[in-house]
Amino acid sequence: MKDSAEEEYRKAFKRIVEGRPIRISKHAKLTLANVAREAGKDPSALKKSRYPTFIAEVEEYNRSPSATVKRADRSLTAQLTAARAENNALRARCTELAAERDMAHSKVLNLQQAFIEKCLELEEYNGPSTIAVMDQHSRNRFMDRKGRE
Repeated sequence: MKDSAEEEYRKAFKRIVEGRPIRISKHAKLTLANVAREAGKDPSALKKSRYPTFIAEVEEYNRSPSATVKRADRSLTAQLTAARAENNALRARCTELAAERDMAHSKVLNLQQAFIEKCLELEEYNGPSTIAVMDQHSRNRFMDRKGRE
């Protein structure tokens, strides 16, 4: 059974997006005229009044970020260059995240120290607590440091 014209246009659009066109060049831009040529139709036959949803889909695809990314048929050199750039960006992001982690860890340690100081101050006013809230090892380390100052 023969496909409808819209189905043929959709199949042609899919082939162009996947980088395996039959009738046009692999490097041709994704335009409505090229979709019509790939479908084996006259470019003037693909009108917005006849296929409004299909044309809207093609235009939406052309506006999307994935359309601006080069297709997978790039040369090996271009692929390697893109991979290196992505690796460098990921490495920089990893460095940023490590610095952020270290800052957060530093803040946690500072808050722990402030907490211990406040608990020790409170014990001076109220006497030792009957509830063992803090780790004795942390208290001893803090007292050792406080004694050295």
